[in-house]
Amino acid sequence: MAQEQKLVSSLAVFRMLTPLYLGVVLSPLSLSGTINMLPTLSEDFGVSLSLAGLAVTIFVLSLVIVQLCSGVIADVLGPSRALILGLLVFSVSCLAAAAVSSYPAFLVARAAQGLGVGLTTPVSMGIAVEQAPAGQTSTAVGGIQAAFTLGLALGPTAGGLFAEHLDWRGFYVFLAGAAIIAAVTVAVVYSGQPRGSGAINPLLALKQAVAVPAVRVVSLAGFLTIFAMFGVLIFVAVWLQLTSLTGPVKSGLLLSIPGLVGIFVAPVAGLLGDKVGDFWVVTGGIVVFAAGVLGLLALPNMVSVYPPLLLLVGIGVACMMTNVGAMALSLRPDLRQAISGVFNGSRFFGVLLAPLVLTPVYEAVSIRGVLLVIILASIAVGLVLRLAGLGTDQTQSQAH
Repeated sequence: MAQEQKLVSSLAVFRMLTPLYLGVVLSPLSLSGTINMLPTLSEDFGVSLSLAGLAVTIFVLSLVIVQLCSGVIADVLGPSRALILGLLVFSVSCLAAAAVSSYPAFLVARAAQGLGVGLTTPVSMGIAVEQAPAGQTSTAVGGIQAAFTLGLALGPTAGGLFAEHLDWRGFYVFLAGAAIIAAVTVAVVYSGQPRGSGAINPLLALKQAVAVPAVRVVSLAGFLTIFAMFGVLIFVAVWLQLTSLTGPVKSGLLLSIPGLVGIFVAPVAGLLGDKVGDFWVVTGGIVVFAAGVLGLLALPNMVSVYPPLLLLVGIGVACMMTNVGAMALSLRPDLRQAISGVFNGSRFFGVLLAPLVLTPVYEAVSIRGVLLVIILASIAVGLVLRLAGLGTDQTQSQAH
């Protein structure tokens, strides 16, 4: 009976937070979709593939900057208003990306997209945890993470379909419309949310969050997790297409697997985190993730084994990202929005560094060398949490 009530309560939490999911899905959707369209962008704008990659780099850079400051923005404007502003900026910049004819102008539009969508994930995570019942922090974060992985799942396939069969510009028109729908929904559902605090020094909360040692540790863990995840997504896509093992569409379908499985695993990981402790769910995720990547390392040329191995990667990533995020937001409830910004900004910095760090490795020792580095990065997630004392039973009980 108690388990049934717990399930009903968890489902009620997910339903209550549904408006937030609409905005959270856009950032990874735009990111992963653009990654799979890079060869098309290179050809259409007449630039090299490396220059086309700036469409990803500049998006992530502006996104990271805004995420680090998202707590300040949410404090000044109020969380729901900050979220709506971000969605509107993202929508307008997506329309601009679809309309421009020069590559520099496209890059400016991509930077503006990052500025807008950079508010969605950290602010939504803060709102989600505030709205969730006591003791269900991980459950709330699990729903947000499910929405995030949904975007990762849909992005490569949607980008591939627009690039190969329609027009890549239509992808950004689609994103613009989705952002408007999300903004209107948030405005209606969260109209009663408090306005900004009007704090004299809005940077104070950010400084206090960064000063907490545990916040720096979980932010490092988040960075390593997303570094490992996007390392897989980017370089498996490169490997499959440059070796002619697959084309853009099939590559997109394969790379959608981790995101698809994460939609279902992330909420379960959240429930387990509330029950047994986030650290132990993260540890299990590391084992499963490393097993999947190890299989890819052993059999990189056998496309038939990619689906089950990427399934393992998706399960592991969902557990790691969901429960590391829950650990972060459980540290200091009074600094929740600021910590969410620091954590999300730090982990998305991993997206920025993954291609920069791993490209020389790929060029030197091909895909196997990249996958080995990724395995080591995932193992480091558990080590930094444990060495910092965030895996103890005492810490877990305090967090929940």
